[in-house]
Amino acid sequence: MAKDIWEKKNQICPLLKEPEVYNPDTIDLLDNENARNYWLPCLEAMVERFTNKAGSLNPDNPEASEIAKICYQEFQDLLAKIKSDPLALKPLSIRTLLEFNEDNLRSHNLKDAWHMQKESESLQAFQEFNDRLIDIDSINDFEEKWQELIKGALAGNVFDWGSFAVSSLLETSTRFGFGEAMKTIERRPWFHDNFDVWITHLNRQPYKCVVIFVDNAGVDFVLGVLPLVREFLSLGSKVILAGNSSPSLNDVTYSELNVYCCKAAEYCNVIKNAISTGKLVTVENGQHGPCLDLTSLSPELCNLIKASDLVILEGMARAIHTNLDAKFTVDSIKMAVLKNEWLAKSLGATQFAVIFRYEPAA
Repeated sequence: MAKDIWEKKNQICPLLKEPEVYNPDTIDLLDNENARNYWLPCLEAMVERFTNKAGSLNPDNPEASEIAKICYQEFQDLLAKIKSDPLALKPLSIRTLLEFNEDNLRSHNLKDAWHMQKESESLQAFQEFNDRLIDIDSINDFEEKWQELIKGALAGNVFDWGSFAVSSLLETSTRFGFGEAMKTIERRPWFHDNFDVWITHLNRQPYKCVVIFVDNAGVDFVLGVLPLVREFLSLGSKVILAGNSSPSLNDVTYSELNVYCCKAAEYCNVIKNAISTGKLVTVENGQHGPCLDLTSLSPELCNLIKASDLVILEGMARAIHTNLDAKFTVDSIKMAVLKNEWLAKSLGATQFAVIFRYEPAA
């Protein structure tokens, strides 16, 4: 479906408190010159890195490299306009710049530039999936088990090709895997750490319905999110997984969610039974970029989540670049690893610091 068509049908998140004052963008690049001077060249470098990889990422498309170069030039042209007139893109934010780049790639017929990479990394991650479940099941203590699950979700989120620090590491090291990522997660207390308050609530009263806005394919989703989903299901919760409507970077899409959940069901009866009984549901989120605008969700998602009592936003794009200050009428968790040094410092943290922000229903 064309972007302009399905965006007209999108709706405001029914769980959003005071949507009339909601702003998806944590950083306004129009009013913040220092942030603008950092993020414009940072995002330009990200697009350039993809341009250099486009051919190897899309070996079946002989035009991939040339298309990427054209899109890179058009992105540079936009940045040049913004430097002379910051009102050239409204609103001016990390979200809208990333959406422009993704829409540009699709308009030039490079529809899912990271598909083969996502598929390869996901299949490789599933080779470790069963062992990960066994490790989690070996933990009997409720709080210790959930802390391991949250730490695993954070470690999985490290695998983000949109982050310069991480992509450089992944490109130069063949040994950096889930185990190594677990070691990068800082020891508690984390930079922002409401885990103890949340786990006390969870132990007392499990959630009826949890909606998770997922981030990356591969290790992030398979070894990070799916074990978390499994444990919520084991507590009796219904789980709704919301994935991108359109491809963006290495983010998992709605169509890929279905494939990966069916694959997980081959290893796990809890997930298999949840799919067959409707306790585990996948749905598209209505987004065409890596960020999340809660005033533009798919109607299907809005209908499904009306009965939810916990919202989880995973990853920097959905929980930090956008929605860090969003308030909900139900409990919410915003969790991410700060993989960008400038952003971490702007929040008073260090690179690879952890944010686990639990906010009770407003």
